[in-house]
Amino acid sequence: MNQSTDIDPVFGTIFSREPLILWGPSNPPYLAALGTTLASRIGNRRAWFLISLSYTREIKPTLEADLEHFAMLRAQYPEHRHVVLCNTPKELENYRDAGQAAIVCSANVFIDESVFDIPPPEPKQFDAVYNAALAPYKRHELCTGIDSLALIYHRFADLVADRPTYPDEVRAMLPKATFVNDTEGTYRNLASAEIVRLVGRSHVGLCLSQMEGQMRACAEYLLCGVPVVTTPNVGGRNRQLDPSYSIMADPTPEAVARAVATLKEKRLDPHFIRRAVMTRLKPDRVRLLQLIAAIYRDEGIPLPEADWIQLFRRGTFPRKLPDELLAEIAVAETRAAAPTPA
Repeated sequence: MNQSTDIDPVFGTIFSREPLILWGPSNPPYLAALGTTLASRIGNRRAWFLISLSYTREIKPTLEADLEHFAMLRAQYPEHRHVVLCNTPKELENYRDAGQAAIVCSANVFIDESVFDIPPPEPKQFDAVYNAALAPYKRHELCTGIDSLALIYHRFADLVADRPTYPDEVRAMLPKATFVNDTEGTYRNLASAEIVRLVGRSHVGLCLSQMEGQMRACAEYLLCGVPVVTTPNVGGRNRQLDPSYSIMADPTPEAVARAVATLKEKRLDPHFIRRAVMTRLKPDRVRLLQLIAAIYRDEGIPLPEADWIQLFRRGTFPRKLPDELLAEIAVAETRAAAPTPA
């Protein structure tokens, strides 16, 4: 089994110390998130691992890999409990049919809506923005009909391992696009505040993959008050979309460009869009809080008073060194791990 070392950061955080509840995103090969990376360090004590899905489990191979991995972990650590937070009802059905504990709770509930908010008004600079890794599954070729395009991108070598020339292909196929991460000459990651500002300066957000997970950028666009052009897809982003602020376009450059023009012309109220997506995310947040309350009941521990909304403000990929997380677990005080607001 793959295990983390003290020098490798792990993705996830603590929701509660007693009972011990940890959450993190599934990130292959760590299919149980912290349930994989910290299993041997925590040992066979009662621990609950809540696992957000970073890629669709509506297809059999990815689902079966999870089930095999969880079974291996249970054999080694029978006191560990794994609960999958599904992005779609179909994923929930698949896990429950296999006898695996799960709820519907999109990973997009962990986008900090106090950070991804409607920015101060600025003139619109771009017809569309696409926040996506420069990887083939993001289908950047569907952007070729858009003249004014901002590309926010990320460098993940594993996503282009089979096609390492793809980033250069995107630059060639989109000569008019602004690659915002390297406008100063060299690549740099953008801070969340910079992403918010760029999204706010765009008329439309693009979601063009055919298959992935819930697509974090989709909810980020909407929380910033920007409408979305999407294509038919599997993964979960559709649960945050509605025809009143999005268009499902055919996967052709012409259809995507027409949809962008249509939404640009509508000039939708950004506050309406933000309220609508918050309404769609709320039931998933409620389900997660209900799950946590149920775990406390099962363990015979009273649910403490806490500002539980802070659970959703940890970020979708929080990173810490293993020893940092283990030090937090070791705190003797029994209380919810959710911090109080600053």
